Amino acid sequence: MGLEMPKVVNHDAYRDELLSGCFSVFARYGYDRVTMRKIAQVLGVSTGTLYHYFPNKQAIIKALFDWVMRTNVGDALNRVRDNDNMDERIEITRQFWKEYGEYYQKVMLLAFDLWRNSSVDENEHIFYEFAHTYKEAMVKLFDIPYEFSEKLFLIFLGSVFHSILTPHHYSYANTVDKIVDIIKAEKGLEKQTGGKNKRTNIKLVR
Repeated sequence: MGLEMPKVVNHDAYRDELLSGCFSVFARYGYDRVTMRKIAQVLGVSTGTLYHYFPNKQAIIKALFDWVMRTNVGDALNRVRDNDNMDERIEITRQFWKEYGEYYQKVMLLAFDLWRNSSVDENEHIFYEFAHTYKEAMVKLFDIPYEFSEKLFLIFLGSVFHSILTPHHYSYANTVDKIVDIIKAEKGLEKQTGGKNKRTNIKLVR
């Protein structure tokens, strides 16, 4: 992979590169099956470089949740930036969620790893902030009440969970379509004659 630290480096950007690599390592091998030495070896960096940014594996996995929130939510919001047509925003998000289906499975497995390897006091605030960030993103994406975003988030979590446990009997993509139908019903985007949705414009939430 080769992420050895360059001589002149943006430390925040390089830390994010390391986290991206660590995400792939944990997804491939599992949290319990790798050591800091193994992570460094796979990433192509020295153990000293890895320890410079993260004191241990638990620090890495905790930092990964912040990284996932920033990068994934940021990507979703950027895709609809300056688009005030609600139907188009919903359709863009539909495709985004489908594109990231496998990614969300890996995030859920990472959450299980964190849960197994830390106490409730250590991990509860991480999971709370993670959920809150995604629910706030739904509020911004669809201009919906926070309480409604909580229901959507729970349905979404369930869809990812079932897609891991029963991949041959459960369609994540179909559930995304059903979630979109729920959102459209909430927004009053019902089908008109000819199969086109009513055009709904919104005030953009920054």
